[in-house]
Amino acid sequence: MDEEDDGENLPHPLDLPSLSSKPSYSILFSILEKLTPPPPSWTINQITPRTQHNYTPWLTRLIASPMPWLTPSENENIVSMASNILALRAGRTAAPDMTRIFTVDDHEITLFEPSWTGDSIGHKTWGASLLLARHLSSLHKLSTSSYLLPTSTGKCLGLGEGTGLLGIAAVKVTSWTVTLTDLPCITGNLRRNVKFNCSERAVVKDLDWMHPPDEEDIASGFFDVIIGSDLFYDPHHPKMVVTMLERYLKKDCDSRVVIGYPLRTSHSAEVSDFEQRSAKSFEIECSGKEIGMDDWDTEIHCRWLIYKWKDDAISGEAQESL
Repeated sequence: MDEEDDGENLPHPLDLPSLSSKPSYSILFSILEKLTPPPPSWTINQITPRTQHNYTPWLTRLIASPMPWLTPSENENIVSMASNILALRAGRTAAPDMTRIFTVDDHEITLFEPSWTGDSIGHKTWGASLLLARHLSSLHKLSTSSYLLPTSTGKCLGLGEGTGLLGIAAVKVTSWTVTLTDLPCITGNLRRNVKFNCSERAVVKDLDWMHPPDEEDIASGFFDVIIGSDLFYDPHHPKMVVTMLERYLKKDCDSRVVIGYPLRTSHSAEVSDFEQRSAKSFEIECSGKEIGMDDWDTEIHCRWLIYKWKDDAISGEAQESL
């Protein structure tokens, strides 16, 4: 816990009660409440308890103690709180299930995230999605597309939605009807978050990029806008993402792709591959770079882009239909 003290009134480890003194449930509960850091949501005005003190030895003793002076339910609750604090302070990968609140414009979005493991990246909210979500309400200032106007009731497809922050934000700040998609192993939690935050104009569907569903489920060329954030984690992803864009974006000069991704050194090859592949069918209407935050107190550099169809992609489609 080598973190700077931000002024929070957290107790010194030497001031914590000795377990031999049999501290009451209310005392232990109050201390643990103070020591529990809130889930990070990268909000500028969020105040997160940070301290140079090391509470791990005391928390570990607390968990290991039988605490016979407490009732069984009190004991269980204290051990659970102490365990969660250790996990939260150990980093995001060790953290338990959590609920986080993000703010996009003036809208609060509450997202449930199951405990995260390396093979379930769709169960974590990523900082790049928040950065892109905060651009959605001003896209009309950067594009000539009528579908990006605040009053547009166009149809939007969200790719690789994960916990749903980007797609839910789209419902909140635009007038689109949004179809949020991800792998079947992710959409259960995605549906939970959509149901909690959106009462209408949102639907969740399974979409495996390697095995797209039947036309009856998700129709080709149906969507006016496609949105996606942080989609490249594998060398195969750029090709599959471009295939999804070409498959599902309506062949219309006003149709747009709004996409963002971190400029990670570890995935620079995937980003380069995507940009080269997308250039065959799409051209960049507008783009930009910005800096944000992600978990593990890391700074992220991201790029966002608005793509539109190339003229020959649309004209070629028209000729094929004759």
